[in-house]
Amino acid sequence: MGNLLLGDEGLGVHVARALLAARASLPGGVEVREAGTSLFDLAGELSRFPRVVLVDAFSAGGEPGTVYQLEMNGSLLTEPSGGPPLSLHEWGVLDALRAMEVAGLLPARVSVIGAEPETIEPGLGLSPCLERAKERIVSILLEELTAPASEG
Repeated sequence: MGNLLLGDEGLGVHVARALLAARASLPGGVEVREAGTSLFDLAGELSRFPRVVLVDAFSAGGEPGTVYQLEMNGSLLTEPSGGPPLSLHEWGVLDALRAMEVAGLLPARVSVIGAEPETIEPGLGLSPCLERAKERIVSILLEELTAPASEG
């Protein structure tokens, strides 16, 4: 996920493109999609998978480049805890996931991995710290996706 035109906000798109470039390393059954800034547009397609991993830049109060991993467990319909938003988009990831849950389209397992942005301003590239975070996220995902099923 992300807006490729706003620097670090495009993290998810950059990760997706790096994974597509490493397509030969991906096991069968793994699909990579660019959702841009509208996760809900892919809701029907995502609902056919038992597990979905979303990648996005999001502010959670850490240092720029901090990598976060979250498992979305249980119902998403409860009120938010008052913590920071899960997304920088106007209609955030959590909003889209809640709508998918209401519509019966939420995959059984949803994970979110992302990083704290440094700069959100017009531009096509990532800041140096988000470029490093992108590499870490790609490594984490490739390791997880290629681990034997009993480990992952």
